[in-house]
Amino acid sequence: MSLESFGLAASPVSRRAVLGGGLLLAATPLLASCAPASTGSTASGPLQMLMWDSYPDEARANIEAFTKKSGYEVDLQVLPGGDAYGPALQTRLQGNDRIDIYYNKSYNLTKYADAGWAQDLSNLDGVDEMLGEMFPSATSRYQIADGRVAAAPYFTAVTLLHYNKRHMTENGFTAPPESLDEVYTQSETFKKAGVEMPYAAFWIKSFCEEYLMTYLLSEGITPFDEKANPVFGDDSKTKEMLEWWAAMYQDGLTSPTILTDDPNSLAVAMQNGTSSFLMLHHYFQKVIRDAAGPESENVELSYRVPGSANMTLQLGEVLQMGTAGVDTQGAWELMKFYGWKDEAGKYATFVSWAKSAALLGPYPGLFEDPDFRAGLDPYYDVDALSEVHNSQSDPVPARSLAWYPTFQTKVGDRIHALLLGQASAADTVAAMSADAQDAIKQNG
Repeated sequence: MSLESFGLAASPVSRRAVLGGGLLLAATPLLASCAPASTGSTASGPLQMLMWDSYPDEARANIEAFTKKSGYEVDLQVLPGGDAYGPALQTRLQGNDRIDIYYNKSYNLTKYADAGWAQDLSNLDGVDEMLGEMFPSATSRYQIADGRVAAAPYFTAVTLLHYNKRHMTENGFTAPPESLDEVYTQSETFKKAGVEMPYAAFWIKSFCEEYLMTYLLSEGITPFDEKANPVFGDDSKTKEMLEWWAAMYQDGLTSPTILTDDPNSLAVAMQNGTSSFLMLHHYFQKVIRDAAGPESENVELSYRVPGSANMTLQLGEVLQMGTAGVDTQGAWELMKFYGWKDEAGKYATFVSWAKSAALLGPYPGLFEDPDFRAGLDPYYDVDALSEVHNSQSDPVPARSLAWYPTFQTKVGDRIHALLLGQASAADTVAAMSADAQDAIKQNG
């Protein structure tokens, strides 16, 4: 999920242009004036690339670099992000518009491949090498269970705990919490010490599923088995975790409006010190620090996720290749440049994202790149982030299956009912297990 998808605009100008200018923010060719003619094309005209409105200027710079090196011209079209992007993209694909490369949400991976809107990349030159260079934990986010390679990376991220170090030391704690019980205990202490809303998280309905997976993994609970059957309901720890989740809200340890709060307000609460913890994607550390609020410099990132298993959710979004009238060779060259390496073997696009937005990629070699490290060093322990990717995170492969969005949309209602005291933890576990089974049957 990009910063723009959270409503954190990369630049005020681009955000205003999106809101005031209709569907397309930009649909003009990005041409390099001295670029050589395109080669290897199987379709006429520039490559067509579609993205949502996150760092469009950065994307343009990356595309211009690609054009200069490859000779392929690219039309970059920028659509509004958030909930508007998916329907707009789907409408274009259903209308057989030529879209060579497009950003997509990872949970749409299999759905778009099955619908014939995304090419199988399996037989393209270098795809096995690309997968082979990834962290083993990451490959299931691009290669689906039947062997099709449905995408390349746009970026990756991990959910971690941001904490206020000053709040901890002044209240007698020597380390951030390592269990959910400790999260509760420390939050309770901070509340008594005058912190208004100690625990912050993005618990709106559409993100509750992401937190469900994160909290399950943190407690060592297997969400889905190897056949993607929901087994989280068979583990007694699931009910205990949901009881903790409900207690955090019902006992006033969060914002009273946490079920509707946006990430802007969560980041502000951390940088102002009205919250002590923020459980959200790692890149918010850069957002909080760059804001230079009164408590920004006191906010640290814990690389050990609270929970008995020290595991978290590995996430991020993807690049997919269209099917209608696509220049497959040119699109693959662009996809490799944007989601892997350039012809010189450099992770050039990922380095640019690290510098501008602290976004990551799924390649161990990337974390060893000095330019990549230089972009992250002021904010992060890069080796620790690499280890989280390598052995302390799980993408939950079921999240990319065709039936999963049907299940995902129901989780928010279930969790909100739990938090509001309208359903018990036991009933919530049973209902979500049934929702997953029903989604599998409906999409089978």
